[in-house]
Amino acid sequence: MSVAPKVDERESAPPTVDGRPPPRRSLVLRLIALERLIRGLLLIAGGVYLLAHLGSDFGRIAEHVMRAVELDPNRPFLHRIITRLHHLRAHVVLVTGIAAIGYGVLELVEGAGLWLDKLWAEYLTVIATSLLIPFEVYEVARNPTAWKAGGIAVNVAIVGYLAWRLRRRVRSTAGPRQEATFV
Repeated sequence: MSVAPKVDERESAPPTVDGRPPPRRSLVLRLIALERLIRGLLLIAGGVYLLAHLGSDFGRIAEHVMRAVELDPNRPFLHRIITRLHHLRAHVVLVTGIAAIGYGVLELVEGAGLWLDKLWAEYLTVIATSLLIPFEVYEVARNPTAWKAGGIAVNVAIVGYLAWRLRRRVRSTAGPRQEATFV
């Protein structure tokens, strides 16, 4: 009994107008790309806001926002946040704004590349996300919350999925392994 070789769905599909195989479609990959694109846009917007408001008193702004949404800024937890925001220095806001824009651009590049099904984007996302996991684990160990644990779980799942996908993708393009022969 012979087993039929596994055929890539892209090989059986008709080629696109330019002769290339059709792109792979994956709902999970599209969701990851969409998440990266949205996060990138939010980070860039936040970074631009910080850079545009370097001299602002963020404690006063936070207190105003809290009162607008009917939160009591005198509650101990919220009061600590407001106090820290009152003492922010302009150079800290500047560095934070620049870092937010830089990380936002990275997220946009990852998201666009994943949306377009680019191999380099999968590698970039695996590497960039993997590098941050140890810092996230440290932060959860230091101050555990359900949100932080959920964030780590999502990032580990994304890295695992993309690594699995990369392995499959590279294997399918490499073809059968050829054994080394010695003469």
